[in-house]
Amino acid sequence: MSRPTSPIPTFVVSLARAPERRRQITEHLSAMGIAYRLIDAVDGKTLPADQVARIVAPGIDIHPGAIGCYLSHLVIYEQMIAEGIPLALVLEDDARLSPQCPAFLKSVNHAEGFDYCFLDSDDHNDRGPIYYDRHDAVAMAPGVQAHRLSAGPQTTHAYMITLAGAQKRLSHAYPIQKSIDLYDHLPYPIVFRAVVSPKMAWVSEQSLVSFTSSKSVAPESLRFGALRRFPLFYTLRDMLKLKALRRSMAIRQLVADGALAADRQWVPLPSGREVLR
Repeated sequence: MSRPTSPIPTFVVSLARAPERRRQITEHLSAMGIAYRLIDAVDGKTLPADQVARIVAPGIDIHPGAIGCYLSHLVIYEQMIAEGIPLALVLEDDARLSPQCPAFLKSVNHAEGFDYCFLDSDDHNDRGPIYYDRHDAVAMAPGVQAHRLSAGPQTTHAYMITLAGAQKRLSHAYPIQKSIDLYDHLPYPIVFRAVVSPKMAWVSEQSLVSFTSSKSVAPESLRFGALRRFPLFYTLRDMLKLKALRRSMAIRQLVADGALAADRQWVPLPSGREVLR
């Protein structure tokens, strides 16, 4: 296991029974010169039924893999608290980082003003689309800003979390009600930010095979599979679907309904996590 030498520790969640995924992420990080701590993910399929009954809220049906993922991220938060780590980067084994990321990690100078900061994310959660505030951004490093989000995106493959964010999440960790990347049930305010551009992370094709749900897709079955490696593909797809127009109209309605703060400059979060690397 590599030990981080940079000020920001990098934790990698990896399932022991997925050795190829582990090999690829560790080789990827080593080639970039990024030291990491490998966290053996909790295998939800091996958890005894009585343990699951103790930690999951009554009446909640959650995939065993999602339970294991949830517990695995809590292990990292516990280590942050034990060591007093103010800010950590958390990766799952399907994450792929931008070539700019090593320099970014060495120069990050901002660990305040957020609980979570996503280096890449889906543009939605289980409630619908996510928006970002064009004018509310903190400088994370030279040339890299993190914008405030309207809510937490449904993503855990590449994010930074502050010590305060970890402490708050652990204090309300049980009983488990939803997956680790859903937040609307939590009884405290959370500040979410994301690096919108330039992107700092993507996912590999291995992300199409899920260990936390029953959804898995063969890469060769994807339409326009070869094009999905290029962000421009998603930009053009969004234009054809009139995504910006439709979501801009939705923003106006959400502001009118009081669901989004009226004093912010909300814009649609661009498609993100789908880009394969």
